[in-house]
Amino acid sequence: MNQFPLFVYRCPGPFVGPPRSTYKTLSVADQDALNAALADGWFATMPEAVDAYLNPAPERIMAAVEEGQTFADEAPPTRDEMLVKAAELGIAVDKRWSDKTLAAKILEALK
Repeated sequence: MNQFPLFVYRCPGPFVGPPRSTYKTLSVADQDALNAALADGWFATMPEAVDAYLNPAPERIMAAVEEGQTFADEAPPTRDEMLVKAAELGIAVDKRWSDKTLAAKILEALK
């Protein structure tokens, strides 16, 4: 049973956190607010938030490539990382594909 109010966490943010991360907090007053925050991408613990930031889900990685966003290492996934993911998904990669095309094919396979 949770005791309210309590904080939820998200990375990055204005506060210095564990190595290679920063975080922000949000105070929630009740279970409904907690459920809404968790559904909106906040995490119940700082370690969960840091892990999600440092090890983003494949969908978030692909969205970052498409939008030019970056993550913990301030760089989108490398071509080698995308080639590994494509192999895991059984995608036959044409070596002429651009990184953007490769990312799109991976994202398509994840849907």
